[in-house]
Amino acid sequence: MITLLNGESWNRYEILQKMYDDSFYYGHLGKHALSSSSLKKLNEGPLTYELSLRKNDNSNQALRDGRLIHMCLLEPEKINDLIITEGTKAKKEFKEATAFHGDHMVYTQSEMDNAYWIAEAVRRNDEADFLLHGTEREVPAIEEIDGLAFRAKADAIDLNSGHIIDLKTTSIPVSERSFKSSANNFMYNLQAALYCHIFGATQFTFLVIHKETKTIGIFDCSQEFLDIGWFLVENGIDIYKRNFLNEEARKNLRNYVVRGTL
Repeated sequence: MITLLNGESWNRYEILQKMYDDSFYYGHLGKHALSSSSLKKLNEGPLTYELSLRKNDNSNQALRDGRLIHMCLLEPEKINDLIITEGTKAKKEFKEATAFHGDHMVYTQSEMDNAYWIAEAVRRNDEADFLLHGTEREVPAIEEIDGLAFRAKADAIDLNSGHIIDLKTTSIPVSERSFKSSANNFMYNLQAALYCHIFGATQFTFLVIHKETKTIGIFDCSQEFLDIGWFLVENGIDIYKRNFLNEEARKNLRNYVVRGTL
C-alpha cells in the first residue's frame, strides 16, 4: 500500500495505473505526493516551496517548450489531442482555446514546429537514437521514503538493464563544462539520485539538446554526482518534516528567518 500526504491509502498496482493519466499524475499527485521538483524547492527554502504550492508555473515558456518537445519525441501519439492555433499567443483564438482547454493543451503552430524539429534532430542522431532504442517511455513510479510519498516519471527507461534516460533541452551551448554547471544550478543530481532510488535503477544518463543549434550532449552520472544528489534528497525531506508535516509547523513559517555571520 502507498499512503499519500493527505492520508489516502492506495493499492500500489491501482495507483500506478492511474498515474498514466496526466491529470491524475500532475493534478492529484501534484498536491498529495512529493517529487524531485518539490525537493528542489524545499532545498531553496521552505518559503520557496510554500509559494510553489500556490503558484501556477504551467504558462512559463521554458516549461511549455520542454513539455511539447518531450511529447513530440517520447509520446507522439498524444500530439493529435492538442489544439494548435495560428499566429501568436496574443491572438484571440489562442486565448479562447486556452481558457476552454487549459494552457497545457493549446500551442501555437510556431511552438509546434520548433518542438518537432528538435525531436527530429534527436531521432536522426545515431547515438541518441541508440540510447533510446528499446526503452519504455514516460514510465511512472511511486514510493514512500521516510514515510513520505514520492512520485516520479522516467522519460525513458530500459527495464532490463535499469538504465534511465532523461531528456533536457537548453538554450545554453552544450559542452561538458556548461552542462555540469547547469546540473549543479538546477539540482539535476537530486533528480538523478531520487529516480535511481525509486526505480531501482543502476545508471542514469542525461540526453541534452540545444534548442537552437540542435547540438546533442550525452552525460552519464558518476557515483559522486549521485551521492551529492542523495544528500539533497535527505535535506529536502528534513526541511519538509520540520515545516510542513502538520498545520502547527506550517503556521510557524511566519517566524522563519535565514541567519548567518558575514
